[in-house]
This record gives sequence, C-alpha cells and structure tokens, in this order.
Amino acid sequence: MAFFTDTKVQEVIQANIERVEGLEEKQQEKLLRVFKRVRQQLLDRLLTARPESFTEQQVQVTLVQVEAAIEAIRRDLAGEMVEASEIMSTQGVSDLIEEVEKFSKKFEGSVQPINISAALIATEAQTFLVNKHQASIDAYTTSLRSQITSNIAQSMIARDTTQRTIEQLVVDVGRFFQGEEWRLRRIVRTELHNIYNYSKLKAMGRAGDVVDGLKKTLMHPMDSRTGDDSKALKARNPIVDMDQPFRFKWKGRERVFMFPPDRPNDRSILVPYKKAWDSAS
Repeated sequence: MAFFTDTKVQEVIQANIERVEGLEEKQQEKLLRVFKRVRQQLLDRLLTARPESFTEQQVQVTLVQVEAAIEAIRRDLAGEMVEASEIMSTQGVSDLIEEVEKFSKKFEGSVQPINISAALIATEAQTFLVNKHQASIDAYTTSLRSQITSNIAQSMIARDTTQRTIEQLVVDVGRFFQGEEWRLRRIVRTELHNIYNYSKLKAMGRAGDVVDGLKKTLMHPMDSRTGDDSKALKARNPIVDMDQPFRFKWKGRERVFMFPPDRPNDRSILVPYKKAWDSAS
C-alpha cells in the first residue's frame, strides 16, 4: 500500500517516533535517579548499624529501614510517573492531530481543524497509567522485600555478628538493586509507551467525529533493536476500526491488543489511517 511507503508519511512518523523515544528516555532517567537515591539511602542506613550481635531487636530495626526504603520507592516513583504520564499523554494527542492534519492535506488537499482537549485526555490517561504502573511497582517491591528478608533470616540462623551481617546485606542489597535496574527501566519505558499510544487512541476517537472513515494502523521503527515479531507485523500493515483490537499470530500464539505495546519493549506506535489517503497516493 502506497500510504505505508510514502516519503512524507515516513518522515512525519519517523520524526514522531524519535521524539517519543527521546521523551521516554528523559523521563526514564528522571525516575531512575529517584530509584538510585533511595537505594543509596537504604545502604547508608544499613551501614550505621552498631557492631553487636544481630539480635531480634536489630532485625526489627533493619526491617523498618527496609520497609521505609521500599515505601519511598513506591511513593516517589508514583509521584514522578504522574508528571511523566502527563507529558507523554499530551504528546500523544499532539502527534495525532499533526498526523491527521498533515496526511489530510497531502492526500485530500484540505485540512479539517481538530479541536481536542489534550488536558482532558491526559487526565483520563494518567488514571489508566498510574493504576497499571502501580501494579508493576508493587510486584517489584514485593520481590525486593522477600530477598532482603530471606538474607536477614539466613544471617540469624548463622548467628553472624551485626557487622558481618550488615556487610553482607549491603553487598546483597546493592547487587539486587543493580540487577533489578533493567526491570525498572523496562517497566518505565513500556508504561510510558503505553500511555502515549493510549492517549493517541483516545484522541483518534475524538478526531473520528469530524474525520470520516478514520481507522488505526501501526508503524515500527526499523533498526538493530527491532524484534522479528515487529518486522513480521510491519510487513502485514494491519488496519482495523478504532474500537477493534489488532490480532496477530506469532509462533502459534495469537496476540490481541487495542494499541501498542503488546509486549515489553515494543516500540511500535499507533497511526491514523484512511482508505482515501491510500487510494490518493
């Protein structure tokens, strides 16, 4: 289909993909700074433990410190994600308006002004993201809590001194945080991409009230990070009604999703489509 290979379409979509990935990277780094700060605070607190036997009282003190750090991660990340979701949501609405207007002008010779409240859609999208993101953070912090508690229990059984116990805890906690950083990166990147496309779909629904025949499709960045499943889906150029899901069979399993990402690290974006744009190419 000519629409999917048209130079102008490719330029607009590529520019939007690069801007979105830049925003996601910037917001991801802000969230990781929160994560690293809390991690260091916990390690500093653990290192202040007094060099005596690791008593029940010391266990409770350590657990209180751990719980405080975990709660700080939950609270601070949730707060930062609200701001990040507003930025990504607003960008999704803005990109949708730009794409519809530019494609309409190129293929139909006229532009229908689209009046959409980005703020209203952003508010709806934030609620959606915060709920999803909180579930991911809950799973992450539960894993962290379990790991540290297990280490403390093992030290109690070994009857280690506080100093040796704390030293090992600091090593283990530091290693655990570093090992888990990739997961937090993936969570943040995936959820921010989620909110961008969710907002775009919402805006597309509003635009459909004034733009006849508007449907949705997908476009994918093609580079060394692109997965084989994304390449296969790109070759199919799926086009569906806005209220219908994309359906894609990959390695014997059907994947069904309303908008990207349909898996972690999926970088495809939702794009508006009209048959008139393709036939006019």
